Amino acid sequence: MKPVNIDTLKQNFFGTIIMPNDDAYEQARKSYVGSGSPAIVVRPNTAGDVVVAIQFAQSNSLVISIRSGGHSVAGFCTNNGGIIIDLSVINSVELIDKQNNIVRIGTGATWKKVAGTLQEFGLALSSGDSTSVGVGGLALGGGIGWMVRKYGLTIDSLKAAETVTADGKILRTTATEYPDLFWAIRGGGGNFGVVTHFEFAAKPVGKVFSGMIIYAMENLSALLKGWRDAMRASSEDLTVMFLVMPSFFGNPPSAIAWCCYAGDDETAAMKAIGPLLKIGTVVQNMVVKKNYADVLEEPHPPEGVKAIVTNGFVEQLSDELIDAIASTHGKEVGPVLQLRYVKGAMNRIDSGSTAFAHRGSETMLVSASFVPLEATKTEIDQAMIPWKTISPFTKGAYVNFFSSANKEDVAAAYPQETYNRLAAVKKIYDPKNIFNQNYNIPPAD
Repeated sequence: MKPVNIDTLKQNFFGTIIMPNDDAYEQARKSYVGSGSPAIVVRPNTAGDVVVAIQFAQSNSLVISIRSGGHSVAGFCTNNGGIIIDLSVINSVELIDKQNNIVRIGTGATWKKVAGTLQEFGLALSSGDSTSVGVGGLALGGGIGWMVRKYGLTIDSLKAAETVTADGKILRTTATEYPDLFWAIRGGGGNFGVVTHFEFAAKPVGKVFSGMIIYAMENLSALLKGWRDAMRASSEDLTVMFLVMPSFFGNPPSAIAWCCYAGDDETAAMKAIGPLLKIGTVVQNMVVKKNYADVLEEPHPPEGVKAIVTNGFVEQLSDELIDAIASTHGKEVGPVLQLRYVKGAMNRIDSGSTAFAHRGSETMLVSASFVPLEATKTEIDQAMIPWKTISPFTKGAYVNFFSSANKEDVAAAYPQETYNRLAAVKKIYDPKNIFNQNYNIPPAD
């Protein structure tokens, strides 16, 4: 690793600087899925610090990784020999406009902190599944959360963002201020700058009804068709993630409907959830009334293995697709498959209004296959056979649920028209492509 001279950085940077010989380095170099060996890790206190860090990185020809919560499954939150700009200190959560429920959130805040703070005001945002996921990474990818059917994507509540661009400018971006950049950061990831703060219109949310309904794995095809039909007839207050699980830790394969009804009316909630109790043999019903903040959990992936994660959208969850899923999933050995029913508020927004372009979808499928840490290509290909069986039914993909990062992933996430528009925006705000540790879109020629 080439050493870097930090004397100039120290003059104008007021955050924390962590070098390889510092005690804090071992933890600072890690992300959720692994470790890198960066030349330097910095934790800015302000957008001004981010400007200084970006200028330092460019003057020293350092690869730049941006980290909010560190949950990038593809490993973008760390690198070897470059700089990590760790935004975890920029994590404030403030209600700045009580009349319109506008909240200003630092990009390094975790969704646990956001949900807990907003709860005090009777507010919430549709957010990620996990407590430690950072606001920045999830929001820039789009944000498919527990209230997606009622309130849409996380970005659909975004009103403004403070963004540091490659040339060191700090821009307030809205639908009328730098609207091209505002369009791009809503789904285009970290390609265009470093977003340090978001302003969202939060939603009034009190208690919700949430938890898992666990079914006996008797007839997976019939169970999934019953779930699909129940969701098509259900209130948009109800968002459900259906999990098809292989055998784990000695437990048999299982099927789980994980629910969140975004309302505190028990009669209405039970009316919405009730049909899910009739689609198969219920082993356990764990749905209870709780705070929205308590819906979020912290995942603990199995030790000693790595997850191969991929996904795709489905415009219509057909009987043919369900039969294909039932023939390849829910076995003793195999992947975990999530089916997220997303049809609702997000579909009523024009596909071209944000860089997230897959608004015609009914369901999102997410596959996680677990293989040995040193798995060969043959072993990985074998583990991916179930996904290859069902992926022809999908169209498009979501950048936040990929463990790979290749041109095919970028093409799946961004249809050609969207991609061309993003490349044009990239040329304006990052013509040298210094923000390339992401699902990268090089600047247009």
